[in-house]
Formats: sequence, structure tokens, C-alpha cells
Amino acid sequence: MNQPNQVPDKRIELRQHQRRLVPPTCVLSFARFALSITFTGDTEGEGSVINLSVKGCKVESDAVVRVGDAMSLILLLPGEESPATVTLAFVRWARRQSFGLEFISLGAAEMNRLRNFLATAAVSEQ
Repeated sequence: MNQPNQVPDKRIELRQHQRRLVPPTCVLSFARFALSITFTGDTEGEGSVINLSVKGCKVESDAVVRVGDAMSLILLLPGEESPATVTLAFVRWARRQSFGLEFISLGAAEMNRLRNFLATAAVSEQ
């Protein structure tokens, strides 16, 4: 039942790729690109991946990041022997201790590994 003061959720979904839930053992570490001489926030960090697609992920972390930050990632996918590397990712949003990353550059082999992993992951509602 709608309350008189409630506004319906009018979010527009801009994602082109379906997000998938990942096990809590899916973690990443990052290092910022030195695109400028000054930094605000952490230059390196770690986080837990909450959901994942071929073009990005949602991360929970204590690291301080800002929208537009550029970074490289090492992604530890459950069941994989070696980590996947994302050469370039940008922070697209940041709220409290979560942030969203868009993958800009990763190799063909890394993309195939990511696709294979996602083929078995559950669909996310987040």
C-alpha cells in the first residue's frame, strides 16, 4: 500500500550486463594509477566483491576511494588457481564502505576466465 508521502522508485537501470552474486571468498586488491601527482584517499587497498559482471563489480572495503579514481585490480575468483588481473578500472560510484568499479581494460584470456566463472554464479538482485 502506498503512503501519501512515498515517492515510487524511479531508478533507471543503465547496466548492460547482468550482475552475479559471488561467494564471500571472492576478494580483490587494487593499486591506483599515478594519473596525477596528488592523491586523496588510499593508494592501495583490498575489498570483498559483492557482485560481479564482465564489465564491473560492487566492492565492500574500508579503503577511501573517489568517483573517477583509476586503478588496476587483482581479482581472486573462488576455485581459480591464479588471480585474474584487470589492467584498468574506474570508480563509478562510492557510498559509505561500498563502491562500484567499471572494468575498462583486461586481456582476452582474463575476459574468458571471468565469463566462465560468471556462467556458474547466481543472478544478483542488488
